[in-house]
Amino acid sequence: MRAHVGLTKQIIHDLTSVGKVQLILFVLVLLSALGVVYTTQQTRSIIAGNDQLLMERERLEVEWRNQLLEEHALTEHSRVESIARQDQGMVRPDSKREVIVSQ
Repeated sequence: MRAHVGLTKQIIHDLTSVGKVQLILFVLVLLSALGVVYTTQQTRSIIAGNDQLLMERERLEVEWRNQLLEEHALTEHSRVESIARQDQGMVRPDSKREVIVSQ
């Protein structure tokens, strides 16, 4: 055990007195590596969020197209009714004038 404690003290002494430059470079390399890991994680998180937003946009575009189709279908019915009223003089019968045909 004593040799181990002596070796640890020797390494600490060498790093603090003789190997200051190497220690500083080691710390800088370690900080740089941690920065790369952090930046990579942030980038992946942003890309994942972007993918979710693109999927949501696509879903909303499909819904928008469906809404437009529904609007066109509804306006076509009102257009036919408007033409029938204006050009043909047709009117919707009231309940007294309706005739129900049964089989």
